[in-house]
Amino acid sequence: MKTQISTTYSKGSLVQSNIAAEDGTYPANGRHTDGFWYVKGEAVGPLGPGVIINKQYNLRGNESRRLIRLANGTLIATVQTYDAGNTHIFAYKSTDEGRTWTSLNNIYSRFNNGGNTSDMYWSIVALGNEFGIVAQAEYNKTVDFIRFTENGVTVKRTPIYGGNPSATLLCKGVSIAIDPQNQNFMYVAWSIKDNNSHNLFYSKTTDGGITWSAQEKLTSYNTAGQGYLYPSIVWVNGKPVIISYIESTVNSQYVIHCHYWDGSKWLSKNASPTDATTVALKKSAPSAVVDKNGVIHVTWDGPTPSSVKNNIHYISSADGGYTWTSYTALTNVSGLLLAVEPSITADKNNTLYIMYAGTDSQETTYRDIRLLKKQSGGNWIDTKIADEGVTLSNPSTLYDPSFKLSFGDTPPTMYRSSSGIKFVGTVSTNTAPSITLLSPENNLTLYENDTINISGDAYDADKDQSVTVFYQINGEQRKVLATNVSQTQITLSKQLTFKDGKLYDGETVLTGTLTEGVAHILKVWAVDSENGQSATIERTFYVVPNRAPLLSVDAVVPTGVIDSDKFKISGTSSDQDANSTVKVTKKVNAKNSVEIYSGPGGAWEFDVSLAELVVGENTIVIEVIDNYGAKTSKTIKLKKNEIKTPILHAVARYKITPPAGSAKGVLLFIERNEDMDLKVELSMTLAGEQEQYETLTADNTAPMPNTNGIVEDTFYFETTEPKDNIILKISTTRPDATVNHKIHLISGAVE
Repeated sequence: MKTQISTTYSKGSLVQSNIAAEDGTYPANGRHTDGFWYVKGEAVGPLGPGVIINKQYNLRGNESRRLIRLANGTLIATVQTYDAGNTHIFAYKSTDEGRTWTSLNNIYSRFNNGGNTSDMYWSIVALGNEFGIVAQAEYNKTVDFIRFTENGVTVKRTPIYGGNPSATLLCKGVSIAIDPQNQNFMYVAWSIKDNNSHNLFYSKTTDGGITWSAQEKLTSYNTAGQGYLYPSIVWVNGKPVIISYIESTVNSQYVIHCHYWDGSKWLSKNASPTDATTVALKKSAPSAVVDKNGVIHVTWDGPTPSSVKNNIHYISSADGGYTWTSYTALTNVSGLLLAVEPSITADKNNTLYIMYAGTDSQETTYRDIRLLKKQSGGNWIDTKIADEGVTLSNPSTLYDPSFKLSFGDTPPTMYRSSSGIKFVGTVSTNTAPSITLLSPENNLTLYENDTINISGDAYDADKDQSVTVFYQINGEQRKVLATNVSQTQITLSKQLTFKDGKLYDGETVLTGTLTEGVAHILKVWAVDSENGQSATIERTFYVVPNRAPLLSVDAVVPTGVIDSDKFKISGTSSDQDANSTVKVTKKVNAKNSVEIYSGPGGAWEFDVSLAELVVGENTIVIEVIDNYGAKTSKTIKLKKNEIKTPILHAVARYKITPPAGSAKGVLLFIERNEDMDLKVELSMTLAGEQEQYETLTADNTAPMPNTNGIVEDTFYFETTEPKDNIILKISTTRPDATVNHKIHLISGAVE
């Protein structure tokens, strides 16, 4: 006999995290052959440091981008070097997220008058699977744009500014920004010495760099010792913003400055505090970035009024450069310590990163590469990223203006070491899930008990992810619509019911009371386990809450004076809503409700007998209820009076039925009070004939024995032939209510 044992395994408590493994070594989310349950984490590139080139090339400046990522995932890194007569830009590429690098060789050179220290300012930008470089030579003062293929082959070279080689060392920075929605649209900003001062210039292209507009001058300093330096241009909500550094040795003013385009003209504003005018607080070139929400973030290094040591500073603007936050010193070094050369970036999760070169209390003789990462609560965490026992410098971070990348703990960054140019950091590419909504239709109107059916599907092309589909009504809390693994067609199905003015999922209330006549919004979207989010699909709907049925009651006119009398109560019922039925009930005082009408609406009526009413006030409640439970009622109050008027004249009628069916004669004996006024009549007819009364006269009246004032009358009446319809009528009259005479006994016989 075999016994089959079924075992169910589940994930237990965490034993170890961040286990490095090649793809496919362990299950994505399941039990491995070693008995442990593994959950696949985020695929990452090298935390580094990796080597781009084992030569001590130059990265200089942090106002511009030296590292980019093409649409196909290729990383492009650029560096500067010199020889006896020229300054060169070399490019390198990596197709494995920075693990290994190959040279694209020299992509740009400029003659530098025979020296070997004349710098080049440059910035690169991703153009789909191609890239562009804008370069400015200090000696020549030219500004050129060159577009390359992924492999460094020149596509197009265009001069932006022809330069003026009559003087040297007059250029101070160049930067390029691209419209994420239209990669043919780019702006270039640069600083060049114009007469006595450095000023800002810009040019733009609308055809991907094939042609450029004539240069335009933004500033007009013309005093020696003053100038706008190191522009860093960013793209904010469809408009360019230029961040630069104003240095004035004339009045010791050192300010981070902003120029922003308002749609028709350039406006400018100091971004850093004006208290910098009181002391020589020189700043480094500002590094600027725009996050996913359009907020500009700027960092630089320099002393503060309270410290002469260089620290990392930070400001931001949420309105395109019009207003700025107060600056914050993110580091607080002193003595022999330094914090310099910051480069800022943001990923698709809106996480801010600032890489910088700095020393700490344990390492005061050389600088490491450090990271300031902004936490969700607003605090910045300072972490050492690279330590080689030598001074490291010029970190330059990767920025993706399309926000398709997440950077995890460390953003992709290149930096300079005595042994070469290094790469550190991680990048995660993730395809956002897609979603299709088949129903509901737009502008749907819901009536009582109508349903809104959410149907469609979602899909995520990435491997080994989970996908959650959410829906939300107006501003209510989001709800889970479906959850499944990626690379699976996820069917969406949910039915919500509108009743009592609210939306329900089964018996669960989803919303507050929805207002009639107002557009309400259903939103549906999908999010994967790497926070990739689909487009949000919206549907507008309206509601018409159930209206109470209508009830009218006709004027009530009670009739009758005795309990056996009756009167009618009537009215009509109706309902304004489609497909409604109503039920009308009555309730008299504390009795149970009784249905008096059921149907689509119409007239109703019922009888009320005086016997149903009590003496005093009576309450009659008439209620109409529709098939959705809405009610309307009306209350009728009636007062029943007790009538105690004495009766002075009374008539009693008695039918006499002979045992044989008919009789010719009737003998009567009536015992009464002696003073009673009594009249006796008798009608003897055949059945169907009209009654004919004969007044009877007593044949004899005699007192009753042993009584006081009671007598007995004897009456006899006879017809010629037998009759079967015999009626006795007795009438009595009393003079007033004080007289209380009565008949004590009626007896007799028939023959």
